[in-house]
Amino acid sequence: MKQIRHTLRLTGSGPTRDKAFATAIGQVQSAVDKKTDGVCFRVEPLELEVVSAVEHRWTERFLGLLFPRTRQRFELTLRVEVQVASLDLETVDFTVREERLSPVQHALHMR
Repeated sequence: MKQIRHTLRLTGSGPTRDKAFATAIGQVQSAVDKKTDGVCFRVEPLELEVVSAVEHRWTERFLGLLFPRTRQRFELTLRVEVQVASLDLETVDFTVREERLSPVQHALHMR
């Protein structure tokens, strides 16, 4: 078992602040998997910092003139420090058990 610290920079966007945050945090597991060798079995957040938070607003109109409505979209960039516990499966010694199947068992096993 190894424990490693990683600093991740994640971005998310969405129609609400909650959706933008959820999109960014939802990327933690895939970002950790890319940086870590072996199998991750625990990811513990240690620190979270908001690098940037932007709200985009604009006005939409039906047919360019009628029914104006204000729309918004949120973009969030986070810096997350995580501690990862992983297991390198290359170092695990597996025992080999060979099983011999009879021709009937082999035919049934293939289905």
